[in-house]
Amino acid sequence: MPPPPSLTPDAERVQRFRHRFELAARGRYTMPIVIALGVVGMVVNESAYQHSGATLDNDIALTDARVKSAETLQRLTEVGLYARSYILTASPEEAIRYRAAVEELQAVKDSAFALLTREVPEETVSVEPIERLIDEHIRTTESWIAMVARGERAPAIAAAASSASLERRNALRQAFAEVLEQTAAVQQKSRVNLYDALMINRMAVHLLALATMLGLFLFQRQLHRGDQQMLEEGQRLAARVKERTAELSEMATHLVNVREDERAHIARELHDEMGGLLTSMKLDFARLRRQPDLPAKAVERILAIEARLGEGIALKRRIIEDLHPSALSQLGLVQALEILCREMAERLDRPVHAELQDVALDKPAQLALYRIAQESLTNIGKYAGCTEARVRLQAEGATVRLSVHDNGKGFDPQRVPHGRHGLLGMRVRVESHGGTLRVDSAPGAGTTIVATLPSRPVPA
Repeated sequence: MPPPPSLTPDAERVQRFRHRFELAARGRYTMPIVIALGVVGMVVNESAYQHSGATLDNDIALTDARVKSAETLQRLTEVGLYARSYILTASPEEAIRYRAAVEELQAVKDSAFALLTREVPEETVSVEPIERLIDEHIRTTESWIAMVARGERAPAIAAAASSASLERRNALRQAFAEVLEQTAAVQQKSRVNLYDALMINRMAVHLLALATMLGLFLFQRQLHRGDQQMLEEGQRLAARVKERTAELSEMATHLVNVREDERAHIARELHDEMGGLLTSMKLDFARLRRQPDLPAKAVERILAIEARLGEGIALKRRIIEDLHPSALSQLGLVQALEILCREMAERLDRPVHAELQDVALDKPAQLALYRIAQESLTNIGKYAGCTEARVRLQAEGATVRLSVHDNGKGFDPQRVPHGRHGLLGMRVRVESHGGTLRVDSAPGAGTTIVATLPSRPVPA
């Protein structure tokens, strides 16, 4: 056998690197390191998220503060306009508008300054000078309104048109412009912080993704080998399970057949031995009863004993029929099922309807269907609590279908108590003949048991 070809230096280096890489992947510290990196990435991501959320909330509040400040300036302008309109017209309606404008100004001013005080550091933006200018402006307009109310309209007009009034308005605009500019600077700084937080979040996500891919790559070969071993082991286990299932199925079929043979043997013994014994005893008592000069009491006792013997013979006959139905071998499946339905109706004291068709089945399959119907009707009498039952036998193409239905309380087929093997026995019987068994039931909805067998013509 020729020696394996030698590897090139590059191939050897790649192989050594792969070997070391696989050793690292199997190392005891690899998984903790990957988990630690993931936790760090999650912590960084959460911190960046919290910081971004707080920064965004601050930015939104600053925007609201700037809007409220601009609205305050607008309300100041309206107060001045309404005051001048009242000075010129002395109309009560203008006075009412003026008072409403002052109240709206106070509300908007309080809201805007509260936002500014809360969101902007006091050393950056101070609202006290603006508040003093606003209060001074309102006191001045109030003095104009009071002059007009006293009839001093000309001095009021002169005061409204004076240079002092103009300087005051310009000072107010300048103060508001400075506040808006300072707020815009704070907001710009807040946006820069927000972009920084987003960048940190982005880097954390990238690092977490890289750590995840690295971890997946490290464990890929090991998982692949484990999957291959599990696949091979699963195939061996499936083959073993299949073999054991076949053995168990064969054993279950054998036990069913042995049970039927034993029941047939017991039925023959009862019929041949006990039947002859009971019949001879009855005949002996009949001869004894015909003896002359018997006391009336003795005749009466003999008649009672004969009656008991008749009941025993009837009981023996019923036991024999339960063990091995003679009607099935002598009359066929349809007649045997009719007799079974009649007897079960008398025993259960409720109607058992029979809808039966002639079908093509061999003797073992007929016995299997008969036993399924017998077991089903017995279970109906024990558990169903129904008012009627129905047995239906029909041919459907290449199959024969037997169904037993009751309108009783039903049950959950998935929750049959342990220790009850009736359904399991019926399933084994059907599957041993190549058929299927289906149980349709639910609490309060009755029960239907359906056995389907392949049609097999009776050999001549």
